[in-house]
Amino acid sequence: SALTDMGGAAVALFAATRRRCFIPLVTSSLPRAARGLHEAAAAAGEDKARTRRRRSSSSSFLGPDITDTWDPPPRPAASPLPPPAAGVDYESTATIIDGKSIAEDIRLQIAEEVLQMKNAAGHVPGLAVVLVGDRKDSQSYVRFKVKGCEEVGIKSLLAELPRNCTEDEVVDSVSRFNEDPSVHGVLVQLPLPQHMDEEKILNAISLDKDVDGFHPLNVGNLALRSRKPLFVSCAAKACLELLFQSGIDLMGKHVTIIGRSKVVGLPTSLLLQVKF
Repeated sequence: SALTDMGGAAVALFAATRRRCFIPLVTSSLPRAARGLHEAAAAAGEDKARTRRRRSSSSSFLGPDITDTWDPPPRPAASPLPPPAAGVDYESTATIIDGKSIAEDIRLQIAEEVLQMKNAAGHVPGLAVVLVGDRKDSQSYVRFKVKGCEEVGIKSLLAELPRNCTEDEVVDSVSRFNEDPSVHGVLVQLPLPQHMDEEKILNAISLDKDVDGFHPLNVGNLALRSRKPLFVSCAAKACLELLFQSGIDLMGKHVTIIGRSKVVGLPTSLLLQVKF
């Protein structure tokens, strides 16, 4: 399923903000990835009349960097299903997860926590995004990130750079956000132009503001059971949150992850191994 980024980003921002301010607020253990992730999972598009105040689009939060592409090896033909007499109820073996509803609950909870933080400390979490180039899809994803922040009361900043800018200009933008005390999370919208070194730019993000969880120390700590990363990939954490909120018990289960990208597939597999 396609899932998105803002809810988890907001939660990650809460953690980063509280670590600096030591504000005794009750935080949600919800993933940073949660918001978009949850919405895209239920892109069924039903317009229920809710008393809640906000909705967002489906998979737009995800961004092109989330896509997992994998060509599986040839597989033998599947074994035929056992006859109905075997007592298998095929009608009840699949569960539809209402990610849209889960995302809405998460957004409401985040909005309450942001308000609580604002009243207690006089400031709110800040999320900065660096956008390079004029790709329509990337611009659309960034707009939804900005809109998501506005909906829950998070401060958002955006640095837009032309496609033909240099790596150093992008790194400079990241560095300015690293040094800004009002910014608690920094995202670089992917993909970057082909002439840029993606790893160099992503590694320029401060470890304690790496809300995408791409920093080598965050990824490495995620792989070790005895250590805890500051941030976990929002897409991966949101996938698990969808399952938890739907009451699905993963303990002892065999899980198949389709895809192995550093954004979804790899961190999801690591997270499952650490948790279960």
